[in-house]
Amino acid sequence: MSKNVAIVQSYFDAVAKGDFDTIGSLFADDVIWHQPGDGIQSGTYNGKEAVFAHLGNFMKWSNGTFVIDEIEYLSSNADLVSAAIHFKAEKGGLHLAMKGMDLLRVEDNKIKEVWLFSEKIADEDAFWNRASKD
Repeated sequence: MSKNVAIVQSYFDAVAKGDFDTIGSLFADDVIWHQPGDGIQSGTYNGKEAVFAHLGNFMKWSNGTFVIDEIEYLSSNADLVSAAIHFKAEKGGLHLAMKGMDLLRVEDNKIKEVWLFSEKIADEDAFWNRASKD
């Protein structure tokens, strides 16, 4: 396993445990997060504080049910690591479950930039737009 894949695996392990201290230690201070779509969750988030607030919204809007429940594989190409994942959430009769691809750039042993790709972005947008209002 490459060093960058090990860093990204540590990140996903920490996400699964809700270990935000470890997540924070793996992110560069000026991390950039690219969230796809045209929904309330979409946009580019700059810096740890903005990224943690963004991730916190997923937990708030899903009543704590958002989870990455499968990592099919991790693969690296130089400083980039791709992760084929499955994620899900639910809230008040609303259900979200789909595959995604996360692309993480590692620089100086820290996660510097993250791009997310969702299997059905329109469905994801609809879920977060509705869930955030309840």
